[in-house]
Amino acid sequence: MKYRLKIYDLLIYEALFRRFHERYARNNSIISAYRKEKAGFDGERNVDYKLSTYPQKDFFIFQGIRLPNPPFYFQIDTLILTKKLIYILEVKNYKGNLKYDSKQNQMTQEVKGEVNAFKDPILQAEAQKTHLQQWLEKHGIYNVPIETLVVIAYPSTIIENIHQDPEVYHKIIHTESLHQHLNRLHETHAKDVLTTAAIRKLSKTLLQEDQPLRTNILDYYNIDDQQLIKGVPCEQCNYSPMTRLAGKWSCQKCNAISYNAHERVILDHFLLHGDTITNKQCRDLLRISSPRTAYLILNGMNLEHSGGNKGRKYISPVLGNFPQVSYLPKEIMSTLIFDKL
Repeated sequence: MKYRLKIYDLLIYEALFRRFHERYARNNSIISAYRKEKAGFDGERNVDYKLSTYPQKDFFIFQGIRLPNPPFYFQIDTLILTKKLIYILEVKNYKGNLKYDSKQNQMTQEVKGEVNAFKDPILQAEAQKTHLQQWLEKHGIYNVPIETLVVIAYPSTIIENIHQDPEVYHKIIHTESLHQHLNRLHETHAKDVLTTAAIRKLSKTLLQEDQPLRTNILDYYNIDDQQLIKGVPCEQCNYSPMTRLAGKWSCQKCNAISYNAHERVILDHFLLHGDTITNKQCRDLLRISSPRTAYLILNGMNLEHSGGNKGRKYISPVLGNFPQVSYLPKEIMSTLIFDKL
């Protein structure tokens, strides 16, 4: 019902790395935050693949959804609707050795001799269950069983249930055993509580109320425009700015030619600066002087717009229409190498 996309924050970090002047790009706190977001996304995709091979055909799967439960929002990594029950999968991309303490309600992780403590993932999943129950009741849906699983994304991760609590073995699992646990839970619920029509109606409501999180990363890290590149960088050598000549972009360094190199720059503007762009902002961003050229460029991207003449604002595409491919300059990629999991 909903395929997993990169969340806004992950796309925003990647836009920031593309637009940073090189001397600002090696910010350890920003790199660390990006790596955490990317590792989480990769772990979720690993679970998505395993779930895609599950033979059950009457599952309605939402790969990442964020819903309002005023005054809060709650986010579920993977939500599965079936006639008998609803599943919540809380995906964790932890590596190394995990120890779960059911008496202290704590998870600790040891990697290369370093120990870190985390919130209890079982309680996290149960909190999502409570939020979802409340959300369902507000939409007139009651008494639907909800089961939670904490799924460790990588089989190389060692999980120790230090008190050998039987319930924990059924709550914290590896991706490789996901099918068996889905079967186990499905078999414990004998009767149907939702019709296919009810599931489809509920699915429509879930998609309508899904509100992806979007953080103002520029404000969060106190980044100003002086730290960001203006102009269109060359897709071949990353030289900036390219020159606009006769409807195309020309690189003065390597002589590469592009007809649409501006598109990624404008999409990055939406990610970093907000939901709209004007003709004047476009000219400043791309370092061009002609309002007519900016008009043709913006209209050529088939963006929705509001207002007219000098007051016209072009509106950002929805999350699903942003490119998912992480094009990043080579000098930036060298700082973002992930440890092998």
